[in-house]
Parts: sequence; C-alpha cells; structure tokens
Amino acid sequence: MAGEWVKIGEANELAPGQLIYAAIEGLPVAVANVDGSLYAFSDACRHEGGPLSAGVLIGATITCPWHGWAYDVRTGKSLVPPVGLRLATYPVRICDDAIWIEINWE
Repeated sequence: MAGEWVKIGEANELAPGQLIYAAIEGLPVAVANVDGSLYAFSDACRHEGGPLSAGVLIGATITCPWHGWAYDVRTGKSLVPPVGLRLATYPVRICDDAIWIEINWE
C-alpha cells in the first residue's frame, strides 16, 4: 500500500555528512546525506529513545549521542549488540530540490 509523501525541507540545505530532523505529525524522523544520497530513518534510538539527529554521522553510520548505539542509516540495522534491532526507514525522493519522505501510517 502506498504511503503519504511529506515535504520536510530543501535538499540544497543538507550537505554531505549532515543530518536534519523533522517531526511529521508527531513522528520523529532524521534524514542523513551520505555522499550525496539521502536516507530517512526513525530519529529515536532503539535503546532509550535518544535523538539520533543530534548524534554523530560518519559515512553511513549514525551514533546515538546518549549511549553510543550505532546504526547503518541506509538499512536501519543496528551495528552493536543486539544486532537484530532495526530502525524504521523511509523512502526519500527529491523533487524540485525539495526533500520528500514517504510515511505509511498503517
């Protein structure tokens, strides 16, 4: 089922290596620019809900500022034990330099 596309910002304001935060109807989402490709994922760390958009992005790895849990922003997969955990990820597209994220509310 197709989700709803929501505009969250301008692509020219998100340089490689940077993160932005967006609240979409109360849903915390972070967007990372990894070498020119954009990836959207849940902004809440699976450990204790830390704000990932305030963390450190190195390559495609985001590290939570609270306790150091790390995730691959491309897949949402946890890089520290327990490695089976994943963040929610969201499709991203750029249209007329705007960043759009698809949210499926079901």
